[in-house]
Amino acid sequence: MPVDFVLGWLKMIGGLVPPFCVEVVLRDGSRHFLHSVFMVNEETGTFLLRVWDLRAFSEVDIETVKVKVNAMRDRDALQKEHEIHPKLDWANLRVPFNEIAYCVEWHDRLWPEEMRRKQIGFTSRES
Repeated sequence: MPVDFVLGWLKMIGGLVPPFCVEVVLRDGSRHFLHSVFMVNEETGTFLLRVWDLRAFSEVDIETVKVKVNAMRDRDALQKEHEIHPKLDWANLRVPFNEIAYCVEWHDRLWPEEMRRKQIGFTSRES
């Protein structure tokens, strides 16, 4: 039996995902950074995904978020998004399974081996 690794993987994600770590790309080419998988409806073949809303962010804002996320040691802190950055918010994305083209799970290849398990975000230009 064939396995759909993209949908299967999305269905297994638990909890909050740090900003910039998982990118969901739709068939129309739009891209969204995943916040969490709120609901999966097998009957209708749809996801209710929460995505990070970064529309109002400047490059400086993005760097600020990266620095804050890199300093985190507890994913529960992601629940207080306004403490990470005052503009940080999320939105609901209701999407049929077949509209998801692919997902990108980003990792920073430059992290030292001993840091990989400690950081949950990206390396900033300022680091």
